[in-house]
Amino acid sequence: MGCSPPCPCTPSAARREGKAQGRRREGVVNRRVVNRSLPYPGHALRWLLAPRWSAETGEWDTEGDALRRELTSHANDGVISSAAILQGLLSAGATGHEAVIGVLALMTVGVLTSAGTAFGEASAERRSQLAIVADEQRRLAQAPEEELEELVEHYRAKGLSDELSRAVAEELHAKDALAAQLDAEFDLDAPATAWWPLRMAAYAGLAFLAGSLLPLLLSLVLPTGWIGEVTVPVVALSLVVSGWIGSRSEHGRAWVAILRTVVIGVVVLGISTLAGSLVTF
Repeated sequence: MGCSPPCPCTPSAARREGKAQGRRREGVVNRRVVNRSLPYPGHALRWLLAPRWSAETGEWDTEGDALRRELTSHANDGVISSAAILQGLLSAGATGHEAVIGVLALMTVGVLTSAGTAFGEASAERRSQLAIVADEQRRLAQAPEEELEELVEHYRAKGLSDELSRAVAEELHAKDALAAQLDAEFDLDAPATAWWPLRMAAYAGLAFLAGSLLPLLLSLVLPTGWIGEVTVPVVALSLVVSGWIGSRSEHGRAWVAILRTVVIGVVVLGISTLAGSLVTF
């Protein structure tokens, strides 16, 4: 007894399943390239405070939202970690000079770690994208008809009729077969540029640096006895601002993101202060 289309017994179906398993093994994530959403330094603040929707389409800018959340997270890490180390050192009896050295050391490590992690992730994703493109080019050169049938079945699975699925697939295949396959199978417009990992690393490092500067400035301008008392409310206020910026990318209630960010920061500061009080220099 024959099976109804799309039949899992056909060679093309078996090939699609094999390709899907290969993507799962490689950890390839279906997402569109976001390097075009990266702001240039002169536009960074305006980009962070941009409307929640795309100015071009009027729809939600999901790519920009994801990048804003990522950079806001790096900035929050900088604020919380540098303030926590400052509070911990002061609770342990460190002088203002020693606290400044500790914050500077943490800033250096944090910036390098954030930048290195972002570079590694972006480089790995770009290599995956290039491998996908090369593999699709090879498949199109070896078996263009099978790739066309895969495209037809993709649109049939979306709910289109057999006739319309074939008409759409054939038109897209004739116009740009590679682009059609990348869009249908991988939700990929084009591989990221060679500069994308470097830009991601630069922005991640700068976001951490920007966040960690506030506690450093407090330790430099305030008397040692005032640093601990002023740091907590000032850091909490800065987390309110970053929480509000983050909420614009979540498309949810601002107070939820603000409360979550502030609570996490205050808890970390409290733990750091407690840990420092258990140690003396």
